[in-house]
Amino acid sequence: VRPGLAAVLPHSVFVWLYSASRSMFLGMLSGGIGGEATEFPSPCKVLGLRFRGDLGNAAGLDKEASLLDFNYELGAGFAVVGTVLSAPHTGNVFKMLGGLWSCNAWTPLPQSGGALNSLGLPSYGVDVAMRNIEEFRRRRGIAPQSPGSADSRPLEQCFPIGVSIMGHPAQEGQQKLDGVVECVRKAIPVADFIEINESCPNVKHGGDSGGLAARLAAVSAVRDDLAKSTGRRVPILVKLGDVGDADSTVQLLSKHGIDGVVAVNTQRDYDAFDLPAGDRSLLEYYTAQHAGGLSGPPIKQRSLEQAANVAAAVRAQRLEGRFAVVHVGGLAGAEDVAQSRGTGAELRQWYTGLMGALAEGSPRKVYPHVTARMAAVA
Repeated sequence: VRPGLAAVLPHSVFVWLYSASRSMFLGMLSGGIGGEATEFPSPCKVLGLRFRGDLGNAAGLDKEASLLDFNYELGAGFAVVGTVLSAPHTGNVFKMLGGLWSCNAWTPLPQSGGALNSLGLPSYGVDVAMRNIEEFRRRRGIAPQSPGSADSRPLEQCFPIGVSIMGHPAQEGQQKLDGVVECVRKAIPVADFIEINESCPNVKHGGDSGGLAARLAAVSAVRDDLAKSTGRRVPILVKLGDVGDADSTVQLLSKHGIDGVVAVNTQRDYDAFDLPAGDRSLLEYYTAQHAGGLSGPPIKQRSLEQAANVAAAVRAQRLEGRFAVVHVGGLAGAEDVAQSRGTGAELRQWYTGLMGALAEGSPRKVYPHVTARMAAVA
């Protein structure tokens, strides 16, 4: 359907159609698919947490924890909620169709399977998301895990929930850092792991790379203080858009108490990626109007290379088992997952590819098919 619509509709109408319908579509998913998943071909244990599968959704899909039932019933190995913010935020709202409609912008690139988004972190605020996680846990009887502790729960309940957190785009300096710390403090009691988003291409991050160490130190200090009082140390991961020098990145993060890297977020150097002519035309229209980040299959090779570089750095620094690599970017099918495993990454995430997989077949079969073990592809 998408290629046909892109061929006959003006770019402006095509972008509006998918941007305007995004919230409605996600609202439909929040009802779940019913029943319970029963097939988990890729269970694993990472950072002391039991995962019923090594593939789960990336941040951005489930901003308010309203899709936890959907992902659980679908058979995901884990879920990431957010990115959450310390206070509500509308995100980037654009006028479309000559000002007749306003919404956050998103569009698929139908020929390549990629996507562009300029959402800008819309959020109802951390309290709403944490309340939704608590309610999900009560409904399903799934308590947060205590990393490294004996856990006898059945495999189907080994469904870790991560919370993605970032500083509020409308805040600066100490106020922004305080907001991150507040979110971490509120998330730790209900989350199995934390993912600090240092990579969203659609908002101003504030601070330079030199401020990263201070931010990470503050986040780790909150986690460690809570661990002393509760006996439960929640792993913290950092999501990056580019890992840079992998050895230096791993060294810096591990030095400040970070437990892993999520690599990589959406990309903005659009000319670096090959696209079919129709998708290139759509991208040029969209980015001129809305900027945004590129995701999905077009960025797969870059993300594979960066995940492999981080995994190699972890081995070189003898941090195996203590520092995890999570690969995200371009996963759309079983062969992609096999290639991802070949990088040495312990876990992997998808979003654009998940939406495509849902459109192609039975939802119940998506995760068992995509995560079935096969020989890793180099």
